Amino acid sequence: MNKKLFKLILILFLPIKFCFAQTGHPILIDTAKKFSISKHGYFYEDKNLNLSIDSLINYKAANKLIPLTPGKVFSKGYTESYYWIAFDVENTLDQAVHLMFKEHSSGINQLQLYKLDHLGKIYPFGLTGDHFPFKQRPYRNRSFIYPIILMAHEKATFFLWADKRGQNLYMPMSIGRDVDIVQAEIPLHTLFGFYTGVFVFAMIFNLLLFVSVKDNIHLYYAIYIFCMLIFILEEEGLAFQWVYPNFPGLQDYMRLIMASLSCGLLIQVMQLFVDQNESNSRMFRFTNYYKRFCWSMAIIPVLMRFKSFIILEKIVFYINNFLALLTVIVIIICVVERIKAGYKLGWYYFIATVMLLFGVFNYIFNTLGITNFNLLKPNGLVVGLTAEIIFLSFALTQRYNFLKKEKEILLEEKSKHQVDLADGIFNAQEDERTRLARDLHDDLGGTLSIIKLNITAFQHKVLQLTAGEQVFYDRTIGMIEKACFDLREISHNLMPKNFEQSGLIETLKEHFITLNQSGKIKFDFVFQVDQPMESTMEITIYRIINELINNIIRHSCASKATIQILSFNERINIMAEDNGIGFNPDRDKKGLGIQNILSRVKYLNGKIQIDSNQNGTTTTIDIPIK
Repeated sequence: MNKKLFKLILILFLPIKFCFAQTGHPILIDTAKKFSISKHGYFYEDKNLNLSIDSLINYKAANKLIPLTPGKVFSKGYTESYYWIAFDVENTLDQAVHLMFKEHSSGINQLQLYKLDHLGKIYPFGLTGDHFPFKQRPYRNRSFIYPIILMAHEKATFFLWADKRGQNLYMPMSIGRDVDIVQAEIPLHTLFGFYTGVFVFAMIFNLLLFVSVKDNIHLYYAIYIFCMLIFILEEEGLAFQWVYPNFPGLQDYMRLIMASLSCGLLIQVMQLFVDQNESNSRMFRFTNYYKRFCWSMAIIPVLMRFKSFIILEKIVFYINNFLALLTVIVIIICVVERIKAGYKLGWYYFIATVMLLFGVFNYIFNTLGITNFNLLKPNGLVVGLTAEIIFLSFALTQRYNFLKKEKEILLEEKSKHQVDLADGIFNAQEDERTRLARDLHDDLGGTLSIIKLNITAFQHKVLQLTAGEQVFYDRTIGMIEKACFDLREISHNLMPKNFEQSGLIETLKEHFITLNQSGKIKFDFVFQVDQPMESTMEITIYRIINELINNIIRHSCASKATIQILSFNERINIMAEDNGIGFNPDRDKKGLGIQNILSRVKYLNGKIQIDSNQNGTTTTIDIPIK
């Protein structure tokens, strides 16, 4: 009889012992909207991966569980263990309450919640996690939510089993009324909608710029933004919910792939932005090898999708976190190097990278379990990335202004160099013309004159020549005279006599007098030049007019021509008209005469217009006065 009574008492009181042996103080459910788990909960690390719910109930009864840190997110960094969370609740109200337990991280491999009532009965709430199809979740949400009903004054203990092996364990948890838990998702979705909108806008903006300006930096940056957008959506469980709900486990590998690609792309964008190359950076070779290594690391998670083991997952986990930190540090070092070299535009990239640095450090430290808080909402990484994208997009527009100014300076220097080169060529030509004219006049002209004198010295013997010999003699004298005349003409064309002393107008007046005395074409010369010109401009205008005259004489078949030169405040106008047969300017522009005129007009930054038909030709030239 006594033995039976003892067993009955043991059966009645054993569940109560199990349920409340390590309670501390339970979560008291009252009219509040949310309740803290960290102040009331406990955890246990299952390193051997073999504990059951019954084992945890016994451990709790034996006070073997470790209290959670009040006010802190449960975070253990990289883990190869299972973890159990336990907390007691008590409904203090006279009515049933509808609650929801929420695990916020949205990245748990496997998760299961158990309820132990005051009678010692265990109720499993269903196995879920991102290694199961999305539709298998107790509540269809990006995070893991378990609906809970507590009857009036009910007491219970909840045990949560979590598997996140091969990844970082970061588990924000909360319990509250179902309506308030659901409503709390609305501002968070709105916030992520805003950040996603910023990312999408920046991505489209850069793609349009790439199509427009064909600058590869915009294509690389658009791909980088896309990768980071997928990474953030993966972190929040939204990509699994929206894109591939029937491919469980994929998001673990997608995060690693996107992270590795992003590191390499960010290095590539930096190189293009600060114009890093082998000639101006000692870090160039390292960054080239480094970005290729980052891209190659994206292949490993693809292979892990088909076959993986815990050691490989651990190595990849730490390498990817290390790459994220190292990438930002490498970028800052490279940018500072270019800034020291005088590349002022690098300051924009430096500021953008520093913004990203705080977010990356906050995320990595949380991932490694060093810290368990977010500097900003929804998390430091999202805010840091958004700030970097906004500022760097602005910096890209400043980059174009910088490159535009730099291009204008280069074009100005090139134009000045071309002008100096053209000046040198024309000056050299004029110097050579002057030397050649002087040599022809002084040397060859003198020689021809002496030959003529020597021959004419024999005039007293001409009477003794035969008729044929006398004709030959007269013809020779005529050829010598013609040679002297041609020599004077060539010398005059090369460099008009006393041009420097007489100037453009006086030289042309004398030239037209000579033409009208000996030529078949009647030339009228009209001029009004009230201001002095540079010597280079004067001689070039003389060459243009002389070429116009030669073209009229040789090709126009005209009987009358007018040459006009007028000066205004900012330009000089030259007009040549004749009543000849005309020509086709488009067809005959390849002629040497026209080419000489065009090249000289271009040298003076002038404009030329030719109007020609069967009634004659009019050539109008406008030359700006510097």
